[in-house]
Amino acid sequence: MRSIRAAVPLALAAGLVAAAPAVADSKAPSPARAAGGDVAVVTYPSIVRIRVARTERALDRATRKIENGKPDEAAVTFKVVRRQMSAAWRGAKYVIRTTPPPPAQEDIFRPSARKSGGAPVGPSYASPPETAVRVLTLQHDVAAAVGQLIDGSHGTGLNALATTLNFTDDRRDGALAYILSVAPPAPPEGEDARVGARASQEEEDAAPSFDTLMPDVAPQLDDELQALEGTKSDATDLTAGGLRLLNAASAQVTKTKAFINTNWPPVLPED
Repeated sequence: MRSIRAAVPLALAAGLVAAAPAVADSKAPSPARAAGGDVAVVTYPSIVRIRVARTERALDRATRKIENGKPDEAAVTFKVVRRQMSAAWRGAKYVIRTTPPPPAQEDIFRPSARKSGGAPVGPSYASPPETAVRVLTLQHDVAAAVGQLIDGSHGTGLNALATTLNFTDDRRDGALAYILSVAPPAPPEGEDARVGARASQEEEDAAPSFDTLMPDVAPQLDDELQALEGTKSDATDLTAGGLRLLNAASAQVTKTKAFINTNWPPVLPED
């Protein structure tokens, strides 16, 4: 199991937890891109889309079983969550590895992303970076949901939650390390360069790149940290093992956020 824990110095991780935003909808919609003045809905490749849906359904089932006091059944269903979440990331890696770069004149060769008769025609499939970030969002959804089930869980139920939360956090760290290995960010020429690069890409209706999408992953980690700390604060039936699990998850997520901020710094708004 791949982890980036050693890649981020503890000193770098300290002090990077900002005020977290409100919890996002766990069922992330497909992204939309501007297409000739209109908005084209982007469809995720089925090798990822179907596996994401399976993970979400299994997570819903496992959550209900925990809530209904059926930890043994929940433990079995959480295995499905882990298996399908892993499959979703394998699908994303396949998309990243096998998708050819877009042609120089993408708008000419991809008319489906352009309007015809005043509206976009046909689906526009997500780019490899969009597809990868969709799986990162899935991992966030699983981690956030599992973390908030720890209060009140014991024995078999707590063990299943611990296995799933640790698995999710580790797999996300591995995914981030893989993304960095295949798409390292360009050396910055100054803060204005990053802002300008993002604005230029948006103006040209280009498919988003890792460089423009990855800074938006950090707020998901802020959300998780808020949920983890809030769960510890208002817990009514938190075991010592549950508290250790929450503390360990919080420490790992903090380092993960530092890794993202180091390699894909937040994009500053234009004046």
